[in-house]
Amino acid sequence: MPTIAYQSFNANSSSTHGLASISNQTFTRNTNAHATGQGHQALVLPHYSSDLTTPVQGPAHLRPVESLSGPPTVTTFGAQVSLAFQNFYRSLGAMPDIIVVGELDTSHPDFTGMVGGPGISTTAHPAKKACQSFSAISQNAVASGISLLQDGEGYVVYAVGDLTVVFVHVPNRIATNASETVKFYLNIAGSLNGKSKAIDLIIGDTNQPSFNFSAQVLNQAFGTNAYVNASSQADIVRFDSWNVPAGGTNSVGTKVYDIAVYRSDINTLRQGPVYISQSSGAVTVTDHCGLAVTIERK
Repeated sequence: MPTIAYQSFNANSSSTHGLASISNQTFTRNTNAHATGQGHQALVLPHYSSDLTTPVQGPAHLRPVESLSGPPTVTTFGAQVSLAFQNFYRSLGAMPDIIVVGELDTSHPDFTGMVGGPGISTTAHPAKKACQSFSAISQNAVASGISLLQDGEGYVVYAVGDLTVVFVHVPNRIATNASETVKFYLNIAGSLNGKSKAIDLIIGDTNQPSFNFSAQVLNQAFGTNAYVNASSQADIVRFDSWNVPAGGTNSVGTKVYDIAVYRSDINTLRQGPVYISQSSGAVTVTDHCGLAVTIERK
């Protein structure tokens, strides 16, 4: 019963994929201005970026989200990933089998040692632009059940046990156009070349214009009504936040871009989605909430 997660950073369109490409970008600054202006606070768990998969005991510390000042360090971004593991463990009872981080290319030397541990494997999926890249982080203990199936612009596909999981960053130029988004998902299915009978889970940054848009276009693409949102409502509660009103996953909490959609006729959603904020360590590093689900084949 795998736990599958996604966290996006906020990168620019540079062909150089280093730290500068994800540091204090416009939407990250907007997110921070909103969080600090609203007095948001983070419940910061103990964690070790150098040992992602070991649960760390101890209470969360309540800290106000800090105003951004100066360039962030690689450690700051590593903390967001590390805290995702700890928060998902506490909320779901399991560390992610795999988490894909969007808009991050860990093959760049700037990110050497950003996260790790003896039980972790990291695979970069660089693209032409920093904002189109992905990096997958998986547990070695379940490595035999995780394999790359395909990647391309806006997506990377992994087999996770008997599930086919599509991690997405749907390109902005098509994300609000139903017919183009249908083509996007059909092209992904076609790229698998018979490696899978069905896409079980889509998770990531959809840039969708409305809450049920992604489920609707997936059902249209594959001639079914089985794809459903893992979330039952558009309001998002962040597990790692204190006294933060429910809202969306974008900079100002009004749009649910980061979602999970699963095929309900052949899969059972066991837990989630659980969301974490853009400021898990009380420092804003992105404009996207992270999320995780636990799902299995029926």
